[in-house]
Amino acid sequence: MKKLLFKEEQEFDKRWLWLLMLVAVSAAAIPFIRGLYFLTAENPPGDTPMTTGGLVVTGVTVVIMVVIFILLFRAKLKTKVTADKLSVCFPPLVRKWKDIDPSEIEKYELRQYHPKREYGGRGIKRRLRKGSAWTVAGRIGLQLYMKNGKRFLIGTQKQQALEHAMQKLMEKED
Repeated sequence: MKKLLFKEEQEFDKRWLWLLMLVAVSAAAIPFIRGLYFLTAENPPGDTPMTTGGLVVTGVTVVIMVVIFILLFRAKLKTKVTADKLSVCFPPLVRKWKDIDPSEIEKYELRQYHPKREYGGRGIKRRLRKGSAWTVAGRIGLQLYMKNGKRFLIGTQKQQALEHAMQKLMEKED
């Protein structure tokens, strides 16, 4: 293995995820539980029970939401720079490392970005004019301008360390 110049692991802010999960799952689970109750209880006058189809759809929705939140809770943006390449992965969404050879990079810069305005939020995003972005926190990213015309932004919390590692990586190309 080549010499490791930089390594970073970032996770989404879990506080807002807990709140979002609580609100979203409750919004779907309460009607589901209420519907189950009315299947087994006598209906009060004027109260219509949920149909079996409605129960199934609501139950499936709750399960899908829980799976999505589990994926978000486990998601990590991993970045590493070795003496011969830059690598990123985003498990469990993207498990395989995406290796970028310095010969593929036309230029790079560390820059401030606006996740919502430029890419529509955090995570793995693709925009026609802006290119791809893999971000989880903060507003600083490594912007890569590839020789094939594509752009790729990787979020970082360790700006100086990543900049130093990229300088060392790109020196070998000159």
